[in-house]
Amino acid sequence: MAAAAAATPAPGTLTGTATITGGTGAFAGATGSFTFSIAAPFDTSQTLPFTFTGSGALGQGAICGYVLDSGGEAFPAAGGTGTVNITTAAGCPWSLSGPASWVTNATSGTGSGTLTYLVTANPGADRSATMTIGGVPYEAEQEGTSISGLNLIGSMAHLAALEKWTTTFTMVNKGVSSAIARLSLFGDAADPTGNGPLLLPLTFPQPAAALSGPLLAATFDRTLPANASLIVNTSGAQVPPVLVGSAQLAATGAVDGFAIFHLIPGAQEAVVPMENRNASSYLLPFDNTGNVVLGIAVENVSAQNAVIPIVIRGQTGAVISPAGTKISLAGNGHTSFVLSVQYPVTKFQRGTIEFDTPPGGQISVLGIRTIPLDNSTTLTTIPALANVGTNGGSIAHIATGNGWQTTFVIVNAGTVAAQAHLKFFADNGTPLAIPIGPPGGAATSTSSTVDQSVAAGATLILQSAAPQSDPAPTIGSAQLTTNGNLGGFVIFRYNPNGQEAVVPLESRTANAFILAFDNTGGTATGVAINSVSTQAVNIPVVVRDDTGAQIATDTITLAANGHLAFALGTDKYPGTIAIRGTIEFATPAGAQIGALGIRTPVAHTFTTLPALVR
Repeated sequence: MAAAAAATPAPGTLTGTATITGGTGAFAGATGSFTFSIAAPFDTSQTLPFTFTGSGALGQGAICGYVLDSGGEAFPAAGGTGTVNITTAAGCPWSLSGPASWVTNATSGTGSGTLTYLVTANPGADRSATMTIGGVPYEAEQEGTSISGLNLIGSMAHLAALEKWTTTFTMVNKGVSSAIARLSLFGDAADPTGNGPLLLPLTFPQPAAALSGPLLAATFDRTLPANASLIVNTSGAQVPPVLVGSAQLAATGAVDGFAIFHLIPGAQEAVVPMENRNASSYLLPFDNTGNVVLGIAVENVSAQNAVIPIVIRGQTGAVISPAGTKISLAGNGHTSFVLSVQYPVTKFQRGTIEFDTPPGGQISVLGIRTIPLDNSTTLTTIPALANVGTNGGSIAHIATGNGWQTTFVIVNAGTVAAQAHLKFFADNGTPLAIPIGPPGGAATSTSSTVDQSVAAGATLILQSAAPQSDPAPTIGSAQLTTNGNLGGFVIFRYNPNGQEAVVPLESRTANAFILAFDNTGGTATGVAINSVSTQAVNIPVVVRDDTGAQIATDTITLAANGHLAFALGTDKYPGTIAIRGTIEFATPAGAQIGALGIRTPVAHTFTTLPALVR
């Protein structure tokens, strides 16, 4: 028999339809399922079990459905106190059923309230326990005391969650055997909770975890099969305040990855690459002219307090910061700020800001470039330059014309002047002449090469033209050669909506480049690859789903210095439509290649996906 709940929807009030089974005449002890919705702060819709309490005719008892604000909590090896907020009708009892021996001191109560429990220290391996609260599944999991071979892989200097932000973490096992990955989240110096572990609601969408809600975690372990990828999203009610911080990845194998933070209004996104270098310093080029704003995030990857010296230079390389400029961060601490606000000397200027790693320490740095528009704010991240060598590098994709514009940012990280030789190539590898000149004005030349000297510490900025009248954009790739320590990146921009994305200068020599893609939910992935070779090359390709299973193979032939761009799924490899996975490009013997992903959500914003190296 069915009974309908007639309550008016309100925060903390269950509404929906209940189906009751069992009982005759009186409904005491009857059970069933209850489909309900609940308003903010939980904003959820679920079908959960219930128990009908009381006796007598229908309506004289209470239907006890329970809503939990999380589906479980993850704990470090040291243990800790867990909490779960429960929404239910007055008089409905709740308690923790089926806890493991290491889950103790659980409270109980009636009506809406908070259940607390204690997780004891873990002397052994990772463990988990599945329990129930009012018949609703709830899970506690805990990391082991030690995992053999678990080492720090890298860090992500910024994350943002709640209010109007989400962050998605992507981890890829590049190895041929399974590996355990541990992701740890840390708070911000400005947050009232300080620099310690940052507890966030997380979801695991592949496939969706069998939890009644998100998993609360500041640290967790997951096992990744060979070549598999793992997606983790921040979740929960999008209510203030926004929580920001950083993340660190440790693993027992060759696990790599990145993060993407997402601004819900406007669907703007920016990628946070994994910082796996431990460099003596990190350089961020900045351009605070016009309407551009640069945000900066800095993370102390070390458990020890850090004092980080800072040097700010103008576009010509001259130091413009006062002597002794520095920032201090607690162990595993994080801070973020607007450059022109923190250091007013950078207002309306171009140049670089250098962060020097303290002796015995380790840091991570990221730039976040924003341009306020009429209806939204565009986002793109600026990669930190470090360990800049003398071999230059290649740029996997450029676009100009039909509204597209590419800006080249080249920085001399050395102590002496260096020559920049910039060359542009068409898809077929022939020289590509593009209109180019200083930023903010008309192109001064149309050429396939640029040769210019860059002073020590200086920044060279060149910009292609972006006429709207071109019938199609001109695309291709670029290569930088130099006799000094020049590094950099390019920013390509679509002027009709102001969207931007950064393409790093690829200077790594790798056996293969791996792009992780997520084509679910209407998101599309573009791919660009280029060759840095005077001979035609055949590039082996392997496509895998997120379990690591191989779903396609191919060989792509590029002309000498050639370039190819395509939409993953629609132009090539249809098996990638509506799934997650990876695409791997192997470097041919004696050659050098580059690869880049371009992620486009349904809202037609876009951001670049970093290439992971094998």
